[in-house]
Amino acid sequence: MPILLLDLPSEILILIFSSLGLATLTSCLATNRCVKSIIDGSALLQYRLAAQAACVEDNPGSIQIDSAHKLEMLQRRQDRFKRLSPRTIRTIELDDINLDGCKYALSGSIFAMAELDTKVLIWLSLANPEPVFQRLEVPGYIQDLALAIPDQDLLVVVLSSKPVADQPFVSDVAVELRFYEMSTQSGHPMAREHVMHVPSSGGRCPDIFESDICGPKVALLGNYYNRATRSWMFVYDWRSGCLLKSFSDCSYSAAVLLSPDVVLVTPKYMDIIEMWTVSDDIAAGPNISLLLPPPVEGAMYEIFNIGSEPKGYGSSPSQEPFYSSFTDSNIGLEIDFLFNHDLDRDESLFLVISRRALLQLLPPVEFHGKELAWKVWGPPIAHWLDGPSSWQSICGQRCAFAGPSGIRLVDLNPHEYKKAISGPTKIQTRSEAIVSLRNENRTIGVGLFAEEVRSHLGYLVAESVQDAYEDVFVGEECIVGLKNGLAPDSKKSIDIWYFG
Repeated sequence: MPILLLDLPSEILILIFSSLGLATLTSCLATNRCVKSIIDGSALLQYRLAAQAACVEDNPGSIQIDSAHKLEMLQRRQDRFKRLSPRTIRTIELDDINLDGCKYALSGSIFAMAELDTKVLIWLSLANPEPVFQRLEVPGYIQDLALAIPDQDLLVVVLSSKPVADQPFVSDVAVELRFYEMSTQSGHPMAREHVMHVPSSGGRCPDIFESDICGPKVALLGNYYNRATRSWMFVYDWRSGCLLKSFSDCSYSAAVLLSPDVVLVTPKYMDIIEMWTVSDDIAAGPNISLLLPPPVEGAMYEIFNIGSEPKGYGSSPSQEPFYSSFTDSNIGLEIDFLFNHDLDRDESLFLVISRRALLQLLPPVEFHGKELAWKVWGPPIAHWLDGPSSWQSICGQRCAFAGPSGIRLVDLNPHEYKKAISGPTKIQTRSEAIVSLRNENRTIGVGLFAEEVRSHLGYLVAESVQDAYEDVFVGEECIVGLKNGLAPDSKKSIDIWYFG
């Protein structure tokens, strides 16, 4: 005699339903009243629905928190971020810290910063109710830093043997990567070697260093302000110490690891991005090239910044109840437009692209080297943003800008947007913030592109109206706002907006 699905005990049905994706589980709600009653009555399934819609993943290590409590925590955090209404705001003064020429990193609950060409990195734990800056002294001159918290509890610091910032034509400089366990500030126990020496070309030291982490891989790009000078890039397995890929004479301005196996790079001053598989031979060329909309005549692209967070699959023993999904996160490219006949003209746009969708564009072996036009690949998976200032920070589905009057927080989560489009297009939520919608099918960058470019994806924007910062950084549970103290009645400080 056949057994009907609904004849099974509800406990078994809940386990079955909990393995389903968001679209399938949502469809089940409309199947019949019995199924809907089971889903609506299960805290586990309600949490699963909310977590998938928020593009976060459950942390199975947080076993001391039940599903009902996790659901409540997630809903509160989502609502606070949506309204840009933090639970608390804490201020830390920075009297003894020089903010000029600093590098910053925010990952998990750790915020770190270091002034270029110094030997001291300072950091604080945002999870601490009374956060205090701590110091980490390093045996070289800091050129860049990267964090992978909570994914690896990893701090990567790029060090040089000589100061190089604002000192052109410095040569004979040794460059190294150091791998620290952030919780102990000692050498990372998973790294076979805590110091990795970067091969030297023997020529001039790069002006700019950019590092990125993804799981067991770390990428390092060395670049130059001079347009004619070639750059270089290396991809390592930081755990084994092996060099996996070397671009010793390339022309790239920025790079990001889309996954442990795929790196995305932007050729200098070109309207194109490339994706390479780390394991493939350099001679084979990129796996795929994605064309961007061409700029107007007399202009060209300059991309010096690509942001991404988180940096892996959340494999650390963190006790956080949930964390942003790596697969469902976005990457963000800051695109500056350079004009040959108007050197003072300053125009920027920000292109934010789904990580999952980019990886799905990788062609099979027989189509290696494929090239796709923007109109073919871009509109369904990319957002164009006209932020008020230079790119600052991205985490999961959110990205933040420091505007002239306050913070602008952009939420690109498609599920949040779908919920919001049935409401008013502009909502005054409190005296300090305004939430609004950016609808689909908008013309972008008028006067910047040689052809009409339209943005087909909508998003939510929350804007504070009284909290002006020079830099902002968005993380899992907070926004960090940085003030340089130059404005009247302003002190050099950071504000920690906590939304958890």
